[in-house]
Amino acid sequence: MVKVLVLTEWFPIPGNPTAGVFVLEQMRALRQQNVEFEVICPIPWIPGLLRRLPSAQKYVAHPLPSSVDGFAVSFPRVPMFPGGRLMYLSGFVQYLWCRRLVRRMLKKTGINLIHAHAILPPGFAAVLLGREFNIPVSCTAHGSDINVQPWRNLANRWATRWALRRVHRLFSVSRALAAKIYALAGNRQVELVYNGADPQRFRPAQKEQVRTRLGLRASGKLVLFLGNLVPIKNVSLLLESFAQLALPDVRLCLVGDGELRASLEARAKELGIFEHCLFAGRCPHDDVPLWLSAADCLVIPSQMEGFPTILPEAMLCRLPIIATAVGGIPEVILDGDTGVLVPPGDAAALARALGRVLGSPEDADAMAARAHSFAREHLTWDANAQLVVSVYHDMLRSFGPPGTSLLSPVPPQLPLP
Repeated sequence: MVKVLVLTEWFPIPGNPTAGVFVLEQMRALRQQNVEFEVICPIPWIPGLLRRLPSAQKYVAHPLPSSVDGFAVSFPRVPMFPGGRLMYLSGFVQYLWCRRLVRRMLKKTGINLIHAHAILPPGFAAVLLGREFNIPVSCTAHGSDINVQPWRNLANRWATRWALRRVHRLFSVSRALAAKIYALAGNRQVELVYNGADPQRFRPAQKEQVRTRLGLRASGKLVLFLGNLVPIKNVSLLLESFAQLALPDVRLCLVGDGELRASLEARAKELGIFEHCLFAGRCPHDDVPLWLSAADCLVIPSQMEGFPTILPEAMLCRLPIIATAVGGIPEVILDGDTGVLVPPGDAAALARALGRVLGSPEDADAMAARAHSFAREHLTWDANAQLVVSVYHDMLRSFGPPGTSLLSPVPPQLPLP
């Protein structure tokens, strides 16, 4: 039995029940591999004068220590710095605020290792906790912690490098992200572990029945975006492309919420497509398979990604995918084979791709079938857990200074479809 402390800012909380579902899903799969978990999920301490801000509302109610799907979760209040420019300080602050809690956990139940999600601040804090309590530390780099945070300023970049070089084992969700890690931290071991999905929950369903359940009309084509309405997702590009689409009886459904929702609704009105768009808001994770089964294609228009979990979820639901060729997406979506790739920021190319997929349903279904077969073999949480647990055991066998258990400086090549 391996006992793991998960340190993450991404985890379902009462005010944001869909946050960090991918962390919870990985833990569920690892539980089947005889791994036990306790979770520390730091949440922002909000000064009294700022508690009325809309962005602070989900953090105002302080969740008490609780059990989420049988996992013990603590939610310590930690001062956090808005905007990301002082992120280099956040890891040290998180360490100071969590060390007493970790000490209590060690005395009560014992911990074999720490697994942090994101380099800053959890990975940085985890390295300090591991040093104080003599526990090996692993960390998963997910995307923005490598693609965005280090480039805000030199101090963030220093803190990122410091943590990358000192965690004992490092996971990356894509080869593209691993290459950026090497550029930042040098040639150290990085384990390639793609995000996955549960094939028991994400599987094809009868379209008309699902649309009825969601209150959607049964006829017509449905283009789906599912994610946060934030700048990096580049949903405005999707709106521009949809406006160029010359196909009748097609609707665009945007499932998600975020800071750009009002401006995107306004943009849809400017483009004259608002009546053909449905801004559905955020949905529970349990409803994601329904939306994927209701749609005729999924669009991922992001300008930057690590490895989006919606990708294996859609593949397992046998939904045709159109995505920008960024991050780890081209590692599993081969253009014309398991989906359609377009250059980031090219509205005309995205419009052509939409026309191609919606106008040729037989070809689209064939691509979706090939993607489905690949995802069932390689992109499940069970496949993810088998790789992660092997690293856990190797960590415990060879616990020593970071980098002393190198198997290969290059991440393994996952077979492509």
